[in-house]
Order: sequence, then C-alpha cells, then structure tokens
Amino acid sequence: MPYVLGIHVGATATSAAVARREGGRWGAAQPLPLSSTAQTVPTVLCRVQDGSFVAGEPASRQELTHHEWVVRGFTRQVGDDAPMLVGSEFVSAQALVASMVEWVADVVAQQLGHPAEHITLAHSALWGPFRTHLVRQALAGLGLRDVTMVPEPVAVAMDYASKQQVTEQGKVAVANVGGSGFDATVLQHRAPGFDVLGSPLDAGYPSGQDLDDEVFGHVREAFGEHIDELDPTDRTHRAALAGLRAECARAKEALSYHPGATVRVDLPQVRTDFALSRSRFEQLSRGHLERIPELLLQSIQSAGLGKSSESDRAARTGKTASVSSGGTGADDLDAVVLAGGSVRTPLAKQIVAERLETTPQVDAAPELVAARGAAVSAVGVLSKGSDQQASAAETSVLMRVEGGPDSDRVDIIEAQRQREAEPRPPVQVKAMYVEPPDEDRERRLKILKLSLAALLILAGLALTFVQTVEGHPLSPTTSTQR
Repeated sequence: MPYVLGIHVGATATSAAVARREGGRWGAAQPLPLSSTAQTVPTVLCRVQDGSFVAGEPASRQELTHHEWVVRGFTRQVGDDAPMLVGSEFVSAQALVASMVEWVADVVAQQLGHPAEHITLAHSALWGPFRTHLVRQALAGLGLRDVTMVPEPVAVAMDYASKQQVTEQGKVAVANVGGSGFDATVLQHRAPGFDVLGSPLDAGYPSGQDLDDEVFGHVREAFGEHIDELDPTDRTHRAALAGLRAECARAKEALSYHPGATVRVDLPQVRTDFALSRSRFEQLSRGHLERIPELLLQSIQSAGLGKSSESDRAARTGKTASVSSGGTGADDLDAVVLAGGSVRTPLAKQIVAERLETTPQVDAAPELVAARGAAVSAVGVLSKGSDQQASAAETSVLMRVEGGPDSDRVDIIEAQRQREAEPRPPVQVKAMYVEPPDEDRERRLKILKLSLAALLILAGLALTFVQTVEGHPLSPTTSTQR
C-alpha cells in the first residue's frame, strides 16, 4: 500500500509517522514505532566498521563500551564550521542528520515492505535557509532527493489543523518543550499551510532534561553516598549510573498518568525501589514549568499580537487598557498548542491556562505530533503535485476543442500568434548629419604648438650657457693678483 513518511529528528528523540493511500484517498497520519519497546528512539548514532551508521537504541547500547564511536546532540550543530569527531574521523553535523533520516527511512521500509513515495522532515525552528540547504545537500549525497523540509512548529500546527478547524488567517501559538531546550512560535494559517509570524523564540530551558535532573537530584538526596562511590572508569558502574538516570526519566513519564511512581535503584551497593509522588514531582518541576507561559508571551509579543486588540477594546469601552489575557495577545489566537513529551505533566497545562487565561491543547502523545504533522505535510505535497498535473492535462485538452463558446477567443489568440511570427519590414534609419572638421584651424594650432616648443628649447640652451660661464674657475694669474 503506498504511503508517505514524516520524520521528526529532535535534539534527543526521533519519531516517525506514516499516512497510507487507500484507493484515491489518503488516510490520517499515524505514528510508527521505531523500536520494539517505544514509539521513539534516541537521536544517537554509532559508526560501525563498514563506515555506515546505526541509530537509536543499538547506538545507545554501544555508548558504554565504544563511546568514541557514538555521537549525539548534532542537530544543534548543523551549520557550524567545525565538524564533529566520530571515532577517528570528522563528520559534519548535517551529514549526521542525513544519516539519521536514512536510518529511519530504511527501518520503515523494512516494516512496510517498500520505500515511501515521499518523505517530509520536521526540523528545528532555528534552522534557516542556510542550514536547511546544507541538510538537503547531505540527503542528496545519500540518494534521498525527494525530501520536503518543514520547521517543527509548522509540523505541530499542521497536525493540529488536521484534527481541529482553524480559520483562514487564524493564528496558532506552538510551544515545544524538547529534550534539550524550549522554543515558541506564533503561526498564521494560510491554506494549505502556515506562515511564521515574528521570530521563533529559543531558550535552553525548560527542557525534558531539566525535569529528569530534578528527579535524579531527589533520588541522589537519598542515595548520594552510594552514587558518589561509583567509579566512572568501571564499565559496570557506568552502566548502573546510566540505568538509574533512565529510571528517573521513566518515572517522570509515569507521573503524567499516575499519582505516584517508583524508581528502581540498582547500584552495586544497594538494590531497592524509591517511591516518588506526583505532588512532590510538581514541587520539584514548578520552577521550570512556570517559564513556559512567560516565554510564550514573549513569542506572542514578537508576532505583534495583543497591542492593537487591547487598544481597540479600551476605545470601545472607554476604559484604560489593563494587563490581562487580551493585553498579552492570547485572545487573538485560535489555539495554544503544547508539544514535547514533558508537557504531558498536568501541571504544565494548568500553569499555561492560568497565566494566559486560555486552555492549551495537549495531545495524548505530544512527543509524536511533529512527526504526524510532517506526514500530513507530505500528503499535501503529493496532492498538490497531482492537482498541478491534472490542471496541465485539462488545459491541454481544452486547447484542442474546436467550436463552442470559446472558439472565437482561441481563433483570436491564434491569429495574434501568426502576426507575431510574420517577418517585419526592415526599418530604414537616416544617418545623422555630422559637421566636418575645420582643417585650417587644426593646422594653425599645430604651427602654434611647434613654435612654443622651439622657444622653450632655445630658452633652455641660453640658460645653460649663462650658468656655465658664471661657474667657470678663475685662472692662476688672476688669483695671484688678488
């Protein structure tokens, strides 16, 4: 069954979604698991002996034993002058992104039995034309030339618009809490896609890693003595520490659905379960989550929303403009959409709703919305291409119709083309009269110039003679008389 593929290569996690064509219609975009245990895989690559890359969980497992051949965090390095060291070779970050896309496309093709008809990549909102061009070149070098690229917030908005009605020219604010950072963007709906308003806002925090660190720090308070005894050069100890951090991340995700979770502590000196309640986790994470609405407001103001609407309301009511949701620009938005796995935390939605006085939209799997939106965008690319081909075919048929209401217009156009094709008569141009030069005047000027030159030569000879006579040395006789 034909399908299109949407891929989201995030800073810490990568996801995929497909949309299948049944008959003449495309189905809804659905996420496709990239591993046997999870919908997403880590954005990690490991270089193997033949020079190719493996990604995801197989690459993460190699990090404990062959860390020099494993690389992560490359999405934020795209466009940098310095390449990244992988083993004994330097590789550009854009080449690593292309390798990640190739790996995902191969995994999906193996699952579904054949390659995708089209691929759309959802990328960081901070990538401009230069960075996207570099990634396109790297993809083409791997044979992936039929790839469309869309910014991550646009993909999130496309996924939301595929399920909820968004009016033409309607505005949507997208806040993404990624694994290693935060970005917020305001977009305006212009069918069939979205345009970015203002400048995307990027911040290093809050991030999913910040929340994981809070949980790990809380566990460390109880088991700090045992953690400090771990030897970082010992492979077993490194594996135990990595496992504990993974348990903290898993507990954070579980607290999004349950009032409590347990962290499995499996260290060489101690093996036990550590209980963590949602209320305690919210206390630890509140300081980070409160940054979300503040940064969203900055993005809304960057898009120029709120000022005109608040002044109009004040003029109609005769009241002074106040600092409210209208003053922030939230009333000018059709929706506020939160994306990223960390926004599953109920406290995140609550804080944004209280500050902006509007209920944010959070998907049941917010870490997958960018991949689904990329698949929706891929469907639009193929549909647009099909419409253009159909339109061209229809135009070709109409031009061959004879008779009918438009036949006179066709005849007129054909006659005009024939007139344009006929040779035009030559154009005769009369030469402009130019007055001949005055030969007598030129001869007089030549004689004058020669006379002046002769006088200068004679004057020079005379001056030289005078100086020679005055400077002649005295004879011996004259000198004795004096």
